[in-house]
Amino acid sequence: MRRYEPSEIEPKWQAVWERDGVFRAVDDDDGRPPYYKLHMFPYPSGDLHMGHAEAFAISDIIARHMWMRGYNVLHPIGWDAFGLAAENAAIRRGIHPKEWTYANIADQERTFRRYGMAFDWSRKLATCDPEFYRWTQWLFLKLFEKGLAYRKLAPANWCPKDQTVLANEQVIQGRCWRCGTPVVRKDLVQWFFKITDYADRLLDDMDQLEWSDRV
Repeated sequence: MRRYEPSEIEPKWQAVWERDGVFRAVDDDDGRPPYYKLHMFPYPSGDLHMGHAEAFAISDIIARHMWMRGYNVLHPIGWDAFGLAAENAAIRRGIHPKEWTYANIADQERTFRRYGMAFDWSRKLATCDPEFYRWTQWLFLKLFEKGLAYRKLAPANWCPKDQTVLANEQVIQGRCWRCGTPVVRKDLVQWFFKITDYADRLLDDMDQLEWSDRV
């Protein structure tokens, strides 16, 4: 039996998958039932590590399984590319956050392709792309127009070093989880969503869900 050589065999078949668009979802109805498999987008703070390999392997297995069962699978990939960590890392290196972020995205894409992931690469995105976040802005404006987004003064956890607010979960023993600076409580004008208008509806609609016995 011939020995399996990953460096020889995998690039060959990955090139075939790319050429033939094997994992590309079909936009039109081709008779197959649709299936959407979304994994949490990675944060481009560096190259991928073994934790990514483990987590994305599970997502990849599910996508391939459904594809082999005859589904029209949409398995997209993108990058959650906004965040203070990227900005701070870029500042430490003396480069622009955009340069740092897109360089990491390119590194991660190369690694993902070496993994042989069954992504629909024709639909890749980054949340810092104007073509993407314009829809986030559109959605926010719709909420604002309906009176569901508003501003008011409220206390917040504030990191003096990073100059940003922190969620309660990001304050560990009174310090910023990222830099260790003591956190202070500070009154700030903040944006809120009026989800309380839908509290009863959210609870009532729970009765309409068909929960699995395993949940």
